[in-house]
Amino acid sequence: MNIRAKIFAVGGLGLLFLLHPSVASANTASICDAIAGNFVLNCGFEAGTYSSTVGGSTNPNVPNDWVANAGFDSNSSFNQVRSSPVNSGNFALSIGNLDQPTNPLSSLSQTITDSLGGAYSGSFYTFDGGHGGDAAAFLTFSVDGVPLVTLNDTASSYAKYTFSFTGTGSDTLTFSAQTNPSEWFVDDVAVVGPAVGVTPEPVSMLLLGTGLLAVGFFARKKLAHPTSC
Repeated sequence: MNIRAKIFAVGGLGLLFLLHPSVASANTASICDAIAGNFVLNCGFEAGTYSSTVGGSTNPNVPNDWVANAGFDSNSSFNQVRSSPVNSGNFALSIGNLDQPTNPLSSLSQTITDSLGGAYSGSFYTFDGGHGGDAAAFLTFSVDGVPLVTLNDTASSYAKYTFSFTGTGSDTLTFSAQTNPSEWFVDDVAVVGPAVGVTPEPVSMLLLGTGLLAVGFFARKKLAHPTSC
């Protein structure tokens, strides 16, 4: 379990408080928090943790607003919120299990509400803590089960990776990873695009324009050839 120490001066006295990430990170911002319109909650893993039990295993350090699978909960030493290494802020996600079939694949998901047909783009930062030590290591980012970014153990330091997709109204973002001997680290996840309820309708606009042109044409024709009563 990770803890962080903060010193507060009260009346000239230094008081030491040991805080769990769920408390210590309450007012800490990551760079993804400054991205206007970011759909991802707890994007920098600064907003605390909760206890999850899936498949009979309990993980006490799952990031708030994210949902763990059985693989994530089965090995809390790999899968947790950690204070180091980070891309920004004070915390990042650690994810990954020993190569299958030794351990089940570890996944963490979040479902966002977006607009049907909207064009969305996003990014995240990640690297493999076991870089170069396991050719079978990988991390996959997917939307609704469709892989958009897949990395192997060549990712040796934090780097930014981008993706794009078309919104369906409700889309699930998922990180899945396996590695050995160390885990992957993920930070600063962002998704931006049209606000909820703002749906592009190019076909409808085309039909509207065509209708207006037709009305104008028949109006001009009627003026050119008036009908007597």
